[in-house]
Amino acid sequence: MTSQPSRDDSEREDGDRNQTESVPDLEAELDPESNSEPDSEADSRSQSDSTLERRTTSTLGGDGIPASVERELESIRTTPRRRAVALVLAAGLGVVFAWYHWIGLVLGGALVGLVSTTFRRALVTAVGFGLVVLGLFVISLGGATAQVLEMAPIVYLTVGAAIGLPVLGSLVRGIV
Repeated sequence: MTSQPSRDDSEREDGDRNQTESVPDLEAELDPESNSEPDSEADSRSQSDSTLERRTTSTLGGDGIPASVERELESIRTTPRRRAVALVLAAGLGVVFAWYHWIGLVLGGALVGLVSTTFRRALVTAVGFGLVVLGLFVISLGGATAQVLEMAPIVYLTVGAAIGLPVLGSLVRGIV
């Protein structure tokens, strides 16, 4: 039995020839001293260099946050009046979101944490925010407050979530 190369084998051989023929082209592109087409290579290099510069130049800070946002947050954190206004706005916005959904507690904690000067203050401010939300919840219960307080296991969850979720959100201050 004589075996003849199948069609697949001949295609592989052609593919191998094409790959070996293209190797010198790659070497010419990688070797800056070979000047087969000096004008076109210099133009393509300058275009690729400018493209590379555009890709590496970024307006992001070290944490991946836009530099303008970092500057604005730093300005808010260092100016007491702006910090107080931002804290009231962040807490108000967090209360509104928490009124509709529990994830608002996390968001409110993150917002009050972002405008805090230090990480420790962010945690303390988040606890304060949680206590404010818990107080508003108790006020909203009205006359049923005494009955709700008798539901021991669920009250523990409510208090824990009201304080713990904003603290979880305020951990974002450790990143920014």
